[in-house]
Amino acid sequence: MQTPEQPLHWDKHRTSLNLTFIFALVVAIIGIFGQPVLFFMGIGVALYSWLSTPKQYLIYRDALVLIYGKPRVKAYPFQEIANLELLELPIGNRLRVRMANGRRIMLMNKDPETFRVKLDEALDAFHGGQWTPGEGQVIEHERPAENQLGESSSEDDNVPY
Repeated sequence: MQTPEQPLHWDKHRTSLNLTFIFALVVAIIGIFGQPVLFFMGIGVALYSWLSTPKQYLIYRDALVLIYGKPRVKAYPFQEIANLELLELPIGNRLRVRMANGRRIMLMNKDPETFRVKLDEALDAFHGGQWTPGEGQVIEHERPAENQLGESSSEDDNVPY
C-alpha cells in the first residue's frame, strides 16, 4: 500500500468559523417553524457556503490544492498558474493567484506572506529554476481619488478583486 504524498506546506483559512454557514443554518431552523421558503433558502446558502469556502490550502510539488467542505477538493496544477500577487488591503493581506487562462483565485489563508514564499519556491522547483512571474510582487491597494469613485477601467488590471 502506497502512502499519500505529504504536502510541502499547508495553511488554514483565515477564520476557522464560517459565519455565513452558521447564519444560513439559523435561517433554515427558523424556516422549519413557519416559513418553508426560508428553510430552503437557508439550506441552499449553507450548502453554497460549505462548498465554496476553503478550509485548507496545500502546496504539493506539482499542484496547489484547496480543500473545501467535504467532498469538494480542487487541485490547480502548477503548469496552469501564471502569476502570484500579494495584495495588501485594509481588510488584511490576501494572495491572488492568476491562472494561465486569465482566471483569478483569491486565497485568504492565515499567513499569506509565508504561503506566497513557499508557493514561489515550489513553483520554481517545478519549473526547474525558470519561475519568475510574481516573485516578490506586492501590490498595495490605494483609495481612488474622489472623482474616480464608482468608475471602472479595463486599462489597469491591478485591482484587488
